[in-house]
Amino acid sequence: MDNGMNKINREVENQQTKVIGLIDIVLEELSLEIEARKTISGNEIPSVLQLESISNELIKMKNVLSPKNYYPTYTRQIVDSWEINSKFGDKLLSVEQEYTKLN
Repeated sequence: MDNGMNKINREVENQQTKVIGLIDIVLEELSLEIEARKTISGNEIPSVLQLESISNELIKMKNVLSPKNYYPTYTRQIVDSWEINSKFGDKLLSVEQEYTKLN
């Protein structure tokens, strides 16, 4: 019976490690995008404010690692206002999908 629990615990740890890795990757990309957008004037979508908000949500997701205790809302911003073909938007949405698999 302990082997079953150990297997479940390893699976949870593996999923958490995967989510943390994905979050770290997109946080680095977000940071670069925020810095690039600060040098551009105009009403770009997503805005620097929107990107900073997403960054804050990703940091919280990484710290909490439980969709029951914290569920991000940034996905709605992406779906509602970003270009449909945004590869970065798709990457952020996939991070949220992996995060929701955590229990």
